[in-house]
Amino acid sequence: MGTLDQFPEHRRVLDAVVAAYRDDPRVTGVLLGGSNVAGGMDGYSDVDLDVVVADAAFDAVFAERDRVVAAAGRPLYRFFADVPGSDHLYVVLYDTPAGPVKLDVEYHRAGAVAPASWLTRCRLLFDRTGALATTLAASAGLPPPAPSAEELRDLDQRFWPWCWYAFGKIVRGERWEAVDALHVIRTRLLVPLIAWGAGHRLEGSRRIERKADAAVLGRLAATVALPEPDPLYAALQAAIDLYGTLRAPVFARYGVQTDAGAEDTVRRAIVRRWTERGPAA
Repeated sequence: MGTLDQFPEHRRVLDAVVAAYRDDPRVTGVLLGGSNVAGGMDGYSDVDLDVVVADAAFDAVFAERDRVVAAAGRPLYRFFADVPGSDHLYVVLYDTPAGPVKLDVEYHRAGAVAPASWLTRCRLLFDRTGALATTLAASAGLPPPAPSAEELRDLDQRFWPWCWYAFGKIVRGERWEAVDALHVIRTRLLVPLIAWGAGHRLEGSRRIERKADAAVLGRLAATVALPEPDPLYAALQAAIDLYGTLRAPVFARYGVQTDAGAEDTVRRAIVRRWTERGPAA
């Protein structure tokens, strides 16, 4: 694993794009994040930039994003990332002599950038007004954001309907739909509990190998199944069991109560219907 200076094409993309932002007075600052800062970078690492824009100019700067990313060359592909909590993340893939280089650019309104734990993992590349440096200094030592009790209650409200939905797909023989449903259960409901339980920042499945112990990872792996009825059902039961284990300490920490009777109704119905199922599954 190396540093940014060991990957000249990543460095070239970074320098070209940052220079274009620096020349735009509407951009108040740029931050570098990801493994470029944290360490452990390799040839597959992204170039992660957070671009801070004056509030009044935000829409105009965002609309001109392709002009800026073209400073590093003609992109092969580009798209808006569908990431929860991120409405302005633009992903670009460049062709370079060393192979494709991926650039992730997240745009922020200056007025919305407040002290936060994610800023402690960023390096300030330029700061037109000095406001970003002040915000970074105020972010030092801040812990990752904790889930609210309402978020946890909402997660519990979603888990059991998703289990019933996945089970219906298994019994109907809609196996690939069941695979997708299990993926949602795993990534949107189980993985957040792993991160919160370990006191880590919620960032999807990224680096989950470092956030969970071997026993939890083994049980998480058991929620992945081939598109066949018996493995899918076993994976669903593994997800239900793991959810109970992960949920208990996190919900207790935040004083969140659950409806044991309601979830027992769903669990019993799944087991009963599976026992009674016909050959369609």
